[in-house]
Amino acid sequence: MSLIVSHESALCYWLTKMGDECVPDYSDVGTLARATASMGEVREALLPVDYSEKKPLHLLVPDQQGLRSLRQVKTHLFSGRLPPGSLCELSGANYVSSPEFTFLQVAAGRSLIETLELGYYLCGSFSIGEKGCGYTGQRPPLTTPEDIARFLDSADGAHGVRKARSALRYLLPNAASPMEVLLVLAFVLPPRLGGWEFPEIQVNQRIDVDERLRVIAESDLFVGDIYIPSVNGDVEYDSEEFHTGRWRSDHTQARRNVLEVMDVKTMSATWSQISNFEKFRTFIWMVKERFGISHRAFTPQEVTAQMDLYEFLTDFNRKLF
Repeated sequence: MSLIVSHESALCYWLTKMGDECVPDYSDVGTLARATASMGEVREALLPVDYSEKKPLHLLVPDQQGLRSLRQVKTHLFSGRLPPGSLCELSGANYVSSPEFTFLQVAAGRSLIETLELGYYLCGSFSIGEKGCGYTGQRPPLTTPEDIARFLDSADGAHGVRKARSALRYLLPNAASPMEVLLVLAFVLPPRLGGWEFPEIQVNQRIDVDERLRVIAESDLFVGDIYIPSVNGDVEYDSEEFHTGRWRSDHTQARRNVLEVMDVKTMSATWSQISNFEKFRTFIWMVKERFGISHRAFTPQEVTAQMDLYEFLTDFNRKLF
């Protein structure tokens, strides 16, 4: 018999995975026929996810008979064949929902904005803490929007697919921190969903440094946090954690000078500039002004959506799982 970790527990497993931890292989298991949820097997499994009565272990089961009411386990029904790439291997005969399957599970039970936010975390290059919040370090992305799209195509008709596809329209890879997720969503979302509808952007993409400037840059390339190709503009989020101290300050200023000489317009976001909604809205206006992007008036409903998105993404007491 097998335990299939899913939903909130799968989110915890994936989003807390650090850069020096191994990523399990995908499994070719096609059904949940051998899935179980007995407390005895759960205790013996030594799963890499903590659970308790307040934070139960989430497991998939194949039929109504497998659904159980246990104090430390919450079961979810998934019948029929699994789409290819649904599971990744844990120890023994146990599995965890793949990042792509986890995204579908999120979409089935959360709002569009929540689904989109968690998609950015799954496709991003950073991990968070085991309490469900707080940046903890860099790691390679767990999946990509293209891989999620392929998975959803093979899961057509499953619960949550429609919302997952709607979120996928605005999902970009490679965000490197929760604050970058805030900025990216503000740029890519339409005003009705709380965004400012910027031109197409790229997240943490390569910017080649002119050969003559590499001695100052001390590199042959930069990675632009949020790069807007159509206006040759780059927005950087300068966190206090990584941009304080003399060396960091010198490096940040040298980078900005090199980009400006290369005619790449730059803007730097710091928490003090975006620490409340009015500041954030003004900063977005400044970016558009600096990059020559046309301004537009927003309806009261759109401003409310923008405020709601900002307040949601800057609620640092909110847990993702």
